[in-house]
Amino acid sequence: MAEALTLYVIHGSHPCASVEAGLRTKGLAYDTAYLQFGLSQFTQTARFGKRTVPGLTVGSQKASGSRLILRALDGLSPRAPLLPADPELRAAVDEADLWGDEVLQHQVRWIAVDAIRREPSVALAYGSKSAPPLPAGAVPGATRALFTTEMKLLGQTAERVRDEYVPALAGHLDHVDELIAAGVLGGEQVNVADCQMAGSIRLLQTFEDLRPGIDARPCGALARRLVPDYDGSMPRGVIDSPL
Repeated sequence: MAEALTLYVIHGSHPCASVEAGLRTKGLAYDTAYLQFGLSQFTQTARFGKRTVPGLTVGSQKASGSRLILRALDGLSPRAPLLPADPELRAAVDEADLWGDEVLQHQVRWIAVDAIRREPSVALAYGSKSAPPLPAGAVPGATRALFTTEMKLLGQTAERVRDEYVPALAGHLDHVDELIAAGVLGGEQVNVADCQMAGSIRLLQTFEDLRPGIDARPCGALARRLVPDYDGSMPRGVIDSPL
């Protein structure tokens, strides 16, 4: 009997959405454990030795982080391999995946955190399954306080998000579109970099200010193909769209 897979996630997390896209692509059944905002860093550190999500357990085996988990999936099933066999394509996919993790995923995380911090009324729509055990009316205030503290502790500022991360989005999406045009992404065989990009871009598509500009792009179609549904919606006027 195959060992059970359990994916530990925060509801609304784009790296978690990326891994779920990989699991769906490979047709792997798994259970989902939703972690609470504000407590996940402690439970993840205790279970995986790292504070971030997602985490995956396969019996007694553990993996943490979207890049490592996506690569581990091919070892669980040969079906729909996420790592290309061709060496040149594999190298290009690896490079794209690293950029998708260290640049795109990172900057999208702080764009989303800052936006929800400023518009906390949307917090439950994005993350109801990971909401803290509070009355619904108390969740927005708790979310604003938590996200404000997280930004301070991890050295992020609203000014950096506004002046650096948001203006960079157009160039980042251009880069993903170029990778699609080059055949590195968006092929018939889904790869790890496809999944990595899709989670981040699909989260951006929940922003009403950004959605039209992304939906018109090849990368927008890729994100919707791999992540058809994404809970939450950010109303207009929260960020200045560069698209």
